[in-house]
Amino acid sequence: MIWAENQNYDKPHIEAFRSETSISIDGKLEEQVWQRPGYTKLIQRDPDEGAEPTQETEVFLAYDDHGLYVAGICHHSGPDTLAGGMARRDEWVESDWFWFWIDRNLDRQNGFGFAVNPSGSIRDTRDYRDIQSDLDWNGVWEAAAQRTADQWSFEMFIPYSQLRFDKRDSYTWGVNFKRYILSNAENDYFVMVPKDESGFFSHFGYLTGIKGIKPPARLFISPYVMAKQNEFVGVKNSPFEKELRTTGNLGVDIKYGLSGNLTLDLAVNPDFGQAEVDPAVINLSAFETYYSEKRTFFLEGADIFRFGSNPTGGVWGCWWSGPTIFYSRRIGRQPAGNPTRSGEAFIPEQSTILGAAKVSGKIRNWSVGSISALTQKEYALIDSSGVRLEKEEIEPPSYYGIYRGLGSFNDGQQGLGFIFTHVHRNQDQSILTDINNDQAVAAGVDGWTYLGKDQQWAFMGNTVISQVQGTRERVSALQQSSSHYYQRPDYESVDLDTNRTSLSGFASRFGLRTIGGNFHAQAALGIKSPGFNVNDLGYNSHGNIINASTVVGYQWLDPTSWFRELRWYGMTSRNFDFDGNRVFAQYYTTVSLQLLNYWSIGGNLQVSPEGLDLTATRGGPLLGYPAFLITNFNLHTDSRKDLRGGCYVSLMDYKDGSFSHSLGSWVVIKPAQSLRITLSMDLRDKDDQHHWVDNIVDDQSVYGYHYIFSDLDYTEVSTSVRLDWGLTPTLSIQGYFQPFLAVADYRNPKELAEAASYEYSPYAYDDSDLDFNSKSFRGNMVLRWEYQPGSLLYIVWTQNRANYDDPGEFDLRRDLRSLSGERSDHIFYIKLSHMFSVL
Repeated sequence: MIWAENQNYDKPHIEAFRSETSISIDGKLEEQVWQRPGYTKLIQRDPDEGAEPTQETEVFLAYDDHGLYVAGICHHSGPDTLAGGMARRDEWVESDWFWFWIDRNLDRQNGFGFAVNPSGSIRDTRDYRDIQSDLDWNGVWEAAAQRTADQWSFEMFIPYSQLRFDKRDSYTWGVNFKRYILSNAENDYFVMVPKDESGFFSHFGYLTGIKGIKPPARLFISPYVMAKQNEFVGVKNSPFEKELRTTGNLGVDIKYGLSGNLTLDLAVNPDFGQAEVDPAVINLSAFETYYSEKRTFFLEGADIFRFGSNPTGGVWGCWWSGPTIFYSRRIGRQPAGNPTRSGEAFIPEQSTILGAAKVSGKIRNWSVGSISALTQKEYALIDSSGVRLEKEEIEPPSYYGIYRGLGSFNDGQQGLGFIFTHVHRNQDQSILTDINNDQAVAAGVDGWTYLGKDQQWAFMGNTVISQVQGTRERVSALQQSSSHYYQRPDYESVDLDTNRTSLSGFASRFGLRTIGGNFHAQAALGIKSPGFNVNDLGYNSHGNIINASTVVGYQWLDPTSWFRELRWYGMTSRNFDFDGNRVFAQYYTTVSLQLLNYWSIGGNLQVSPEGLDLTATRGGPLLGYPAFLITNFNLHTDSRKDLRGGCYVSLMDYKDGSFSHSLGSWVVIKPAQSLRITLSMDLRDKDDQHHWVDNIVDDQSVYGYHYIFSDLDYTEVSTSVRLDWGLTPTLSIQGYFQPFLAVADYRNPKELAEAASYEYSPYAYDDSDLDFNSKSFRGNMVLRWEYQPGSLLYIVWTQNRANYDDPGEFDLRRDLRSLSGERSDHIFYIKLSHMFSVL
């Protein structure tokens, strides 16, 4: 292996050698190409920045006509300095690791990461915007490792089909690699980025020596077969037993290389079921719950479609709720309609996606991507006294499209992007046109630029415009929904217009921040207009907000006699509505500290004066709220240990006596190198004296309504158990179990006495029916076997049970006993997909 500080290179470079013989991926390094000196000049970043590594590492690079090979020998001084653990692919396990990153376009912004540990477990990432990574990307590559008394060695094979590059006579790629040594939390790099500097890919060195190869044609076909057995409580007494019990499906996923850097992903009759369950939540707000995406088709390459992200690190949120322009769980959602006929109804859990296509990749300086998906018309089945009625349409056939491009220039110093989304529904029935927009579009631009002689400042921003179209009835209802509340009687900026057939708006945010160094400063301004709405294919709670914030801070990154790192920040922000009301303000400070023993401590304090709530009356006038104080504290033990944990306390106290107190803890137990058990518990106690209950029509009242509120005593207990068991690097079992309890007791009903205040008058209202006691137990077990690269077998079991006895009364022992006595729903799911490399 040859390396040099060549005057033609402004950064370190390493050369790969062609292998004239085949290489067996077994981790033994017996082939001739490895019998030469390896690269050893790594530089330590942690714990002693700039020092030589405590253990020697030799790295070798080779290639042939099929792919790139990475190998290494990681020396160690004894058993106490080497740790390994078996884990499911992409799962973090407390272990030594070797990471290899490659920037095959040399754009200093994008690339891939590949990692292996001494037990042969692997992780991989799709990296973008210089500093961001997507662990949901799964490449088709191989790795193996071997352990001896004084070293561990590894080999990786990365096919060219995974790297996506254009044909050239010779290649110079960006490269970096590191060795992580668990015993002393040591990170040793080929190119070490100092802690007080920003960026990662922009600092990479060079990989040279590769020539005489060509990008392969890429065509992968992955047919799948799926079967699902449902054992639901009460199924035997249901007229829809056949529909509920057993389902099956066949389909195919196709991946085709359109050019060196563009890939087409095509899913025909895709299976978009998810292996993991969503956590149980109780939502007492006016807005819908946001759930994370878990479906592979949308997870892979999701970085391209993330609007507003950039390599500068961005700016703090500061009580700014930015919109998500592409929220992929809109595609294949549960049908929105409800049948009008009386009788028992069977409603599908999700809309069937007939097909979906995705194109993603890079054209010169531009990362581009598009997704098109078509969902079919969905029906509810109606049974009335044993008579099966006609099906009733509850979801129209719909088209979803998203188009994204992002260009980076001058080695990532500037960037400019665009996004466009479109939803079109083919609906011709009033029951559907009253609840769905006919079509919706959103278009935006985003970008960044570094400023100053040494690029010590960065400016970033994005702007999105939206428009939805529908019938007068639909757009009237949309104006009065929680996203807008145009009917508010004290809303001066807009008026409810029941004749409108469209609604438009915009959202923008711009920020300025320092880059690198120990001192930190930033400022941001964000605006969302009252009519902004992207919820057909995105996610946004509400508009009508203007947010301004400033942040200053300092970080001490050199270890002292009592800490390793210390960070402090101070922040203030203000929110205004479009009527000019100051609705929120805060003064905030936070401190985080890592001790010499690798324990971490953090805390923050927030003080907010009285403010105004735009949505609490659900379309009524502004509601005032009293001043409040928030204090938080968190503690984390050494994350390298087989037994580790943490805890937090969060206290939110209002001037009038309302409060919301939360505390939680978690612990990770590692009884074996391949087995980890994570236990967590979260408790929440809330006393809310301003909880909305109802709006009652009364023409004699000031605004035509009585706005009814209540005191709310709310208790929530959530626990979870997660099991991660790596049987081999390709075979694993995961389990997740969540008992959940939420109890609400409504008392002291009252009505708002004066707008923009929190003064109330007594009101006779029976709120006892609002009390609830929601108990559930959710869990699943997933066996995942990647029997060859890219080919998978899933076997999944899911359980769910619920109980609602004793509303408004909290008794932990009784409630758990009631829940344990309930019958459970069970789902058994098996899926087999096999990847064929056709070209």
